[in-house]
Amino acid sequence: MAGWKTVSGPLGAQMDQVDSSAIFQMGTTAKAVYDSSGSITYHGEFTYQTGVASCATGSWVSINPDNDTVALLADGHVGAVAVAVSAVTASKYGWFQRTGKGLGLLAASVADNAALYATGTAGTAGATASSLSEITGARAAAASGSSAANTDVELDYPVCNSLAGA
Repeated sequence: MAGWKTVSGPLGAQMDQVDSSAIFQMGTTAKAVYDSSGSITYHGEFTYQTGVASCATGSWVSINPDNDTVALLADGHVGAVAVAVSAVTASKYGWFQRTGKGLGLLAASVADNAALYATGTAGTAGATASSLSEITGARAAAASGSSAANTDVELDYPVCNSLAGA
């Protein structure tokens, strides 16, 4: 059966589920694999967070550790980064991927294995080094097409760092 399977973490954690009320403490972590017809396609560690307006599946978000809120990642953000597993919109709760292989929204024409940067389009990562914020700990795991789309990415606790003045 295809779908996310939790391998460690709280009982009842379903990575692609969006909740109307919080069923876990913000910042709770879980590990899961995505089984696609008997083959593990995606895997990683996830954190449970409150959602943000306009968040779609694959959106890149910055995580504020002071109050466990997220914001759609935009050029100039600094700090911890994750990718939305589902459309976790405002006043909703769900899982955001921090490590492993998953799907992230990439701008058009990002090459396989490219370093990633926050872009001027909120929630989207790209490969343009002229951006102000590099996402260290994240790489494209496949080339994106001619338009922005969810594309394979590799995550290792990504963090957005400012390149201003570099």
